Amino acid sequence: MVQPAGLSKALRIALIAAATILLLALFLRNSDRGEVMAALRSVHPGWFAGALLVNFTALTLRAFRWRTILGAAATTPPIYDTFLSTAIGFMSSAVLPIRAGDVIRPALLSRRTGVRFSTAFGTVVSERLIDLTSNLVLFITFAMTGGRALSADPATAKKALVIHSAASIAAMALIAMLTIAVLLYFFRERARLVQLRVSTWLPKRFRHGWVSFFDALTAALEILGKPRIFVRVFLLTAGIWTCLTAQYVLVLHAMDRPLPYVASFLIATMAIVGLSIPTPGGVGGFHKAAQLALTTFYGFDVSSSVAVALVFHIVGTLPVVVTGFVLFGREGMSVRQLSRIGESAGKAIENGEEP
Repeated sequence: MVQPAGLSKALRIALIAAATILLLALFLRNSDRGEVMAALRSVHPGWFAGALLVNFTALTLRAFRWRTILGAAATTPPIYDTFLSTAIGFMSSAVLPIRAGDVIRPALLSRRTGVRFSTAFGTVVSERLIDLTSNLVLFITFAMTGGRALSADPATAKKALVIHSAASIAAMALIAMLTIAVLLYFFRERARLVQLRVSTWLPKRFRHGWVSFFDALTAALEILGKPRIFVRVFLLTAGIWTCLTAQYVLVLHAMDRPLPYVASFLIATMAIVGLSIPTPGGVGGFHKAAQLALTTFYGFDVSSSVAVALVFHIVGTLPVVVTGFVLFGREGMSVRQLSRIGESAGKAIENGEEP
């Protein structure tokens, strides 16, 4: 039994490495190294520093939002423990594939506070759904504003049709998600009976995890009935996404290639699609997706798009990685310890237990 597992792990590593190399090759293809380096050297330090600060602000707001949701679902944990778990979790996702931080973050918080892991993990999933909803709203907003500008330009009119078609799908997905959330809130007992039946169709090792996730998700939806908490989560989410989009705008100013603010909505959406590819820290997938947004819709040449995408990635990861490693070292943690936390959390999700 051990050998197949080892082979499976080796195969996963090989596939991830191959995907990373392929995407980087596609990203760098036809670029001029000299032009890329010249563009990188020309980055304005003031705008660049502003972009880093904005990204760090987004990380801080994430910690406050998570703490607010946790308070609605269970008990409100100390802010330091919440920020530490958030920073180390996002650091893990920035350097590891398959968003390992989404498991490490709740596991670490559970070990440091009285919050149950299943509850913390459920709130992390809730956050992901909130962010997905926010991203869909941004993309639809882009289609209604920036997309119209693209349609009016003969050079991008045909390409804009893709944007509008995708926005229609996004709108349907958004309506479906909001409808499910409302049904879960108002008909939670019936929904629980339905999901218990659904769980019987799942493989045995996933059943406990599914039930725990559902319970935590419905608990997190309690914010819908608490106006103060709902408004707080809404405002924090708006602040997070304002920062995440503003960082792209600031980078474009830093490289003397400014675009309308609404363009950052498209860049953010495509970047998230790239990040969904399981490569270490989104390397390759993020870069190629950002490059496509710049070259396809805004006429960037290959070399300048390479340089801008590289700075996008630096700004998006450096504050998170540095903050995470500083706290990681301050707490005297080791990579092996963090790995064990992730492994035990993964098993807990499968077995419906606490790590």
